[in-house]
Amino acid sequence: MESSDIKEEKYAVLLVEDDEVDQMAFKLAVKKDGLPYDYTVAGTVAEAANQLKTKAFDVVLVDYKLGDGTAFDVFDILGDIPRIFTTGAGDQEVAIKAMKAGAYDYLVKDMSRNYLKVLPGVIKNAINHKRNLDRLKEYHSSLEKLVKERTEQLANEKELLSVTLASMSDGVIAVDIDKKIILFNRVVETLSGSAWHDAMGKNIDEVLKIVNEGSGEPSENIIDVVLKTGQLKVGTSQDCLVGQGGELHPVSVSAAPIGEVGGNVVGVVVVLRDVTREREIEQMKKDFISSVSHELRTPLTSIMAYTDAILSTPALAEQARREYLLIIEEESKRLATLIGSILEISKIESGKMQMLWQDVDVSAVAMRVFSALTAVANKGSIHLGADVPDEPVIIKGDENKMESIISNLVNNALKFTPANGTVNLSVRPESAAGGLYICVTDSGMGIPKEALPKIFDRFYRVYRQGKKIEGTGLGLAIVKEFVSMHGGRVEVESEEGKGSKFTIILPLSVEVKSAVGGAAL
Repeated sequence: MESSDIKEEKYAVLLVEDDEVDQMAFKLAVKKDGLPYDYTVAGTVAEAANQLKTKAFDVVLVDYKLGDGTAFDVFDILGDIPRIFTTGAGDQEVAIKAMKAGAYDYLVKDMSRNYLKVLPGVIKNAINHKRNLDRLKEYHSSLEKLVKERTEQLANEKELLSVTLASMSDGVIAVDIDKKIILFNRVVETLSGSAWHDAMGKNIDEVLKIVNEGSGEPSENIIDVVLKTGQLKVGTSQDCLVGQGGELHPVSVSAAPIGEVGGNVVGVVVVLRDVTREREIEQMKKDFISSVSHELRTPLTSIMAYTDAILSTPALAEQARREYLLIIEEESKRLATLIGSILEISKIESGKMQMLWQDVDVSAVAMRVFSALTAVANKGSIHLGADVPDEPVIIKGDENKMESIISNLVNNALKFTPANGTVNLSVRPESAAGGLYICVTDSGMGIPKEALPKIFDRFYRVYRQGKKIEGTGLGLAIVKEFVSMHGGRVEVESEEGKGSKFTIILPLSVEVKSAVGGAAL
């Protein structure tokens, strides 16, 4: 945990967590790093409610599942206290629901509890975010007078407000009754591509262009609506801000009136939040459902068709019968592989993936994968080579997961390598560096530069124009998770059209840990 930035004042923290191990991990982290937290622990929703009645808190850290309810039950009684949502399972739907319910951030409690390392920064940012919003409310009340007076004092106060808003994660714009921009923070500057000093004084319609992500048509002008009705207005779930270069930034837009004491509207404040990640998650879910539906339907259709042919043709020739059965077997294996991948990802996300630690001969595992996939390579007219030591290379690990790592990488290389290409598997222990290097290289299509940061994301598939590549985008995600469980890392080098090289670097000796709890066995 980093504590250097959180030394100046004491923060009152309420931890709502029913898992005693996670409670202890939090307490130890606070003690170890000397964090200035006056913390209180509640194990249930009821206990949290009692604590909130008797004490004021700066921030509340809430686990999703509690003994007598969920984090959302706690959210209902927090008022405007900043809240941070934690969970042991990376459910994207729950993440989106938490953020919509007012969570400042969403943290997944990983096996190694790395989330505790970033928690201090998140807590500080959540508190600062709340304080900035409080300052913003104070300034909103002063804006009524500032807009009317139009004096040098207005310019000075706007500059001060801009400095305050610069630290906010949300974009904020304020306009007067004529829709001229009087406040414009750095986040909006980044999203829109318009410099604040150029935007000030301009009509907001010249700078802020919101369109529908699907149709590209302009969205309803919510600023006009607020000026007309004097009521809060929220945009749609398909809103995108158009940058100066024409690029689209998915945003959540809301606008509220700035009113005089007498109730007259004298301006509007607009808040923009970048929701690119949330939209990507939604799209990945849609793509996954579509991909899985197709991948399931194709083999099932073949199995049903050939099964029907066998059953409806009693006099079917033996050779034809055997060919049909071989096709059924192949498609059944394809189904089993797909379902197996989905189940593995599900176990990883739920935190139920177990590690069976034992001595693993990586050389033997690699050669087993090589032998199993040689027929696949031959079928595609691809040369599959292996550079594996004859002697055993022993590490502590899970043999089945190690085989899945190597098999997924080689399968992936074969999938993206055309006929007459080459794929090579190598195993190289580097005792001096204390690491085991497993490399899979190919002479295939390569990976576009812009896709490299995303290839290990779940359900992500690289788009290949004019080419249909089977798969659901789970293989590399599984590889990354399994490598991490073994205490290693995965690196990739690739150039489009010139092939790829995936390198797994594992420690030759590791501390054996539980996949779920992270404790030494």
